[in-house]
Amino acid sequence: MPRILLLFLYLATANPVVAQEIKPRGYFSRDTIQVGEHLDFTMVVEYPRGMEVLFPDSSFNYQPFEFISKSYLNTVSDQSISNDSVVFTLTTFSLDSVQQLALPIFLITDGDSTRIDSNPDDVILQQVITQSVDSLDVKESIGYQQVSKAFNYPYLLIALAALALCALLTAIFFGKEIRRRYKLYRMRKRHVRFLEQFRSLQEEGLESSDKAEHLLGYWKSYLERLEGMPYTKLTTKEIVTLGENQEFKDTLRMLDSNIYGEFRKTDINQLASRLKEFGIDRFAKKIEELKHA
Repeated sequence: MPRILLLFLYLATANPVVAQEIKPRGYFSRDTIQVGEHLDFTMVVEYPRGMEVLFPDSSFNYQPFEFISKSYLNTVSDQSISNDSVVFTLTTFSLDSVQQLALPIFLITDGDSTRIDSNPDDVILQQVITQSVDSLDVKESIGYQQVSKAFNYPYLLIALAALALCALLTAIFFGKEIRRRYKLYRMRKRHVRFLEQFRSLQEEGLESSDKAEHLLGYWKSYLERLEGMPYTKLTTKEIVTLGENQEFKDTLRMLDSNIYGEFRKTDINQLASRLKEFGIDRFAKKIEELKHA
């Protein structure tokens, strides 16, 4: 019976004895800190190998500091002793000139825990404003201050996506009509430019065969773009075989004879006007073809 009692007493007192031998050490990474600055607090503890030791987590009260994060270093063990190190990253918004911290560890045995506190360590708050607030010349202002607004990129992306969708739907349902209208617009614009340039060349005077030949070349380039036929690469003889009306054929033959044969100024002006009228007629026919395409 006495032996059982002694064994019971040993088990009851073993954990407190072990706890007294475990001395966690804590220290700050530097001596000073500014308000809002991050600061590391390192804890190191040695304990018998095989025991379970817990460190504080984010829910622990670190006053006067606030918890930011923590990181563990690898446990180092020999045959009998284990060594653990944990680095706590903290910050403070307290204005006390000297701030102190001591953190505990928790020794887990048989489903129970024993708290063991580390030694305390101090850090000095570095004052940014050394002058008394009451002595500062502070001016109150309630005037409106213009502040630039942050650009809302999500709304921009949504708007661009909506525009892209609208453009796609428009191209699917109205693409053919839009292309037809655009082509009509370009044809009308080129025709107006043709009439203006043709009239300008006539008004400059067709006193020589060179000027008449230049006018004929300009007319051919316009017809070539209008109808898609290689007028600028064809001779007058080749053009008249394309099946146009007799008046058109006669006009080209007479103009060709006037340029490369005997030049008659009175005839050249009349022939040039016929060319312009033929260009206008071909433009009107192409417009009607495109409208009913």
